[in-house]
Amino acid sequence: MDQDIIELLMSRDQKAIELTAQRYEKLLLYIISSILGDRRELVDECVNDVYLKLWTGGQAYDFRKASFRTYLKAIARNTALNSLRRARRLEELEGGEWEKDTLLDAYIDYSQDVEKRMVYQEEIEVMERVLHKLKKKDQALILRRYFYLESVKQIAAAMKMSENAVNSRLSRLRGKLKRSYEREVQR
Repeated sequence: MDQDIIELLMSRDQKAIELTAQRYEKLLLYIISSILGDRRELVDECVNDVYLKLWTGGQAYDFRKASFRTYLKAIARNTALNSLRRARRLEELEGGEWEKDTLLDAYIDYSQDVEKRMVYQEEIEVMERVLHKLKKKDQALILRRYFYLESVKQIAAAMKMSENAVNSRLSRLRGKLKRSYEREVQR
């Protein structure tokens, strides 16, 4: 479906970014807003950063590994997390308070150390195998909460569940994931 964008991107044609914006701007805004919240100026800046990263790094990506859409979502998520980290540091320097419930603390940047990056990649592969064994609804819950960093309230509304049901299910899923992950690692 996105072969036209990929071809334009590979040939360094500016239309690649225009087409990407036409097809995926709403998705990018959704992902980035779920991480950055109502910081509109920061969200807009982050969307532009995603386009810039796509333009500067898209030619090097192997689109046989994952779809263009998946690649774009990963760029958006990582860019938003980095932006949130910078905003958090600035606010802390200015004496502001941040939500202690943020999942950003669980995010670790392994890009600086090759050995850590390799271990991290192995951990991702194991986690992907574990996630693929879950039911689709459970996969969606986990991804929405821990990948897209949606709030329990957002998840409940989107999946037509009560907040208590979401919290309860996530709690059971964390235990199930932990046990499955440990079994996979021991193999």
